[in-house]
Amino acid sequence: MGKGNPDLPMNISQIFSAESESVHDFLTREGQGCFIPAYQRGYAWDSGHVGRLLEDATLGLERLISDSSSVRFLGSIITVRGNALVAAAPPFDRELPRHVMTIIDGQQRLCTIVILNIIFHELLRRLVRSMEDADEAGVIALRDDAADFLDDLAKTIRFERSRLPDLHRFYPRIVRAIDDSWSRNAVTARYESPIARAIWSYVEHIQDDEAGEFEYTGTDADGDILEGHEALVDAMANLAEQVDQLAADQHAILSLPPVDALIAGASHVLAELWPHVLSAPARAFLLGDDDEPFFVEATQTMRLLALARYVNLRMAATVIDASNEDYAFDMFESLNTTGQPLTAFETFKPKVVESETPAAYPASPSKVSIDKVQQFLDRFKNAEQRLGATASLLIPFALAENGQRLEKHLSHQRRYLRDQYAAANTRNAKRNFVKHLATTSDFVSSAWRPHGRRAPQLLPDPARSDDVAEFCFEVLRAIRHEIVLAPLSRFYAAFCDAAPAGRDRAAEEFFGAIKAVTAFSMLWRAAKGGTANIDSVYRELMARGIGGGAALGRQNGGAVSLANLRAALLAKLDAEHLDRATWVADTSVSAIYKTGQSITRFLLLTASHNAVPDDDVPGMIVRGRRGSNPLLSRSQWLDDEMLTVEHVAPDAAHSPGWPRDVYAERRTVQRLGNFVLIPEVENNLLANRPWVQKRILYRVFGADTAAKARRAIAAGREFGFNPGRRAEDLVEESSVLPMCQAISAFEGPWDEAFIAARSVRLAELAWDTVHPWLQPPPPRRRVRR
Repeated sequence: MGKGNPDLPMNISQIFSAESESVHDFLTREGQGCFIPAYQRGYAWDSGHVGRLLEDATLGLERLISDSSSVRFLGSIITVRGNALVAAAPPFDRELPRHVMTIIDGQQRLCTIVILNIIFHELLRRLVRSMEDADEAGVIALRDDAADFLDDLAKTIRFERSRLPDLHRFYPRIVRAIDDSWSRNAVTARYESPIARAIWSYVEHIQDDEAGEFEYTGTDADGDILEGHEALVDAMANLAEQVDQLAADQHAILSLPPVDALIAGASHVLAELWPHVLSAPARAFLLGDDDEPFFVEATQTMRLLALARYVNLRMAATVIDASNEDYAFDMFESLNTTGQPLTAFETFKPKVVESETPAAYPASPSKVSIDKVQQFLDRFKNAEQRLGATASLLIPFALAENGQRLEKHLSHQRRYLRDQYAAANTRNAKRNFVKHLATTSDFVSSAWRPHGRRAPQLLPDPARSDDVAEFCFEVLRAIRHEIVLAPLSRFYAAFCDAAPAGRDRAAEEFFGAIKAVTAFSMLWRAAKGGTANIDSVYRELMARGIGGGAALGRQNGGAVSLANLRAALLAKLDAEHLDRATWVADTSVSAIYKTGQSITRFLLLTASHNAVPDDDVPGMIVRGRRGSNPLLSRSQWLDDEMLTVEHVAPDAAHSPGWPRDVYAERRTVQRLGNFVLIPEVENNLLANRPWVQKRILYRVFGADTAAKARRAIAAGREFGFNPGRRAEDLVEESSVLPMCQAISAFEGPWDEAFIAARSVRLAELAWDTVHPWLQPPPPRRRVRR
């Protein structure tokens, strides 16, 4: 079967292979080094994790006495075989191991096993030395057995890359990207990550025949623990203490089987773990008099050999080898149920460091950009929240960058960042890519998802504001209209990049863009009764352009122009034949409440903005003078008095006291003309009362003086309706509700005909407020003095 031939089916076995292996088998593969990518989190196992590993091993060993099948499973280790992910340019690529396994998942377990083997090796090495003067045959046999095992154990820690006698012929089994470099040359070899530094320190230690006891401190020249090394230093100290106690049978909780149980005839330990039959002198000595010289050392050696061999030979993992990094991550995410998957940004960041080079990165523009993104994502401590925040950034970024639709699947996000960054073929292009990511992050962080309870800050300069734009932005956030972040981030970036002389113009363009997308989206949704595939409109805008206009994506060459944006959105409305008459007709008959409460609130506020009761048509409103009833600001959108959408004719079918034709069609009570905005307390008081009672309450709520409100209450009582003490309290406690004034002036029946007429009037007023946001502002008239 030809590999890569699109006409032939894919051979899945070439993508994934899985094999269960013991720790020893995996860590002693000839010429194999394990490589931890830079995006993997640092070593982080605490005492609880290492304690559970040790407990698992001791329980498994105890079970092996009676059960020859005793095995402890460590889970899966996901790898990518080959050197492709190791950044080593010629001639240093010749220094790489013959086989490199990039560890995508399992590095915490592997690192812990290796440091545990270092501890086993050191304790056994000391015990062997303590028995050097023994002349008893049983002790000598046991000592030689341990010495042979030391050679085998050392192979799990380091391996030989060269036959030369130099120390640097040895390579640490595990290294980490950026911090470490395998090399046979002392000048270019570098082992500075926590795991590689610990391994190399021990390699140096065991090469010195006169070396004393090994204790890894992970400290610098001043004796301070190196940053990022604390967890591994603590784990090594913890394991060393516990293993020492286990060998001496002094552990407070865990224990190893006694020697006689290990070597008893019925035990499976020797048969399963020892490569040879335990010699008769060794067996006799171990079962003999405990007063004999070297008895303590011999029994400790036996117990420790049993534990170390069990860990290496009977603790196993399923090694899943993927053909590339993308497949490896897909496998990890499908298997992972308790871990914390790496976000696409965490796997992308090392690519940037690698491109800038580790030495130059700290002073590079890329670091400034990466730090901005990191600052935003660091707000999210929970893994699920962090993944969500990353997606909320990358999805609009990809759309703004080149009009690409990015899925929420992690592998797609990782692949997008990696491939786009690789495709940027100059250093400046790469830096601009990362800068755009940072700018998008700033916009999302400060405006769309502000920290805590902070109000959104639309621009980096808080002195620049626009009440209507702030109102619109709150509306977009309320309906979670994230698709507009892509075009808006382009205008935000244009402001950030503008020279001081151009900042005023750029700010006006940005605020205008917010109003334009709000106008388009709300007009579209209201007329169509839902989203109606609106996201595809914005994707078309970013990727290809609309109506012959240029695409707005950064890489697609589109200029950031409010005029172009307005023209594109107007062209889309025209293509849908959504002129004023059609839109008013469609919106006035739709069940607008089912489209969404936020849409309904928006239309009521924009219709009522600077509107006053219509003296010629009671019950209606008409546009008033500027400032007569300003409603388009962030504070008005968030105002408690405007939060609830109240059905005038109750939503409950056939409520008493209402014309029957109101309920002839279910959608009538959901039409725009049947709604008003009032506070929750007043809404609860209105409930499902008949129209004659509601009208009295509307008069109370809309009264602009306390005296008028009291007269309305008194008139209601004369009519036979007592609004109650709560209504009287509201006269003193609450503010006037202008939206109730026109409704309370209507004396006729609140029937289907009036709801229809009011729906048309409100839709007309809303259009007249909103549609101009899609058009250039009219020239200002000069006022004659």
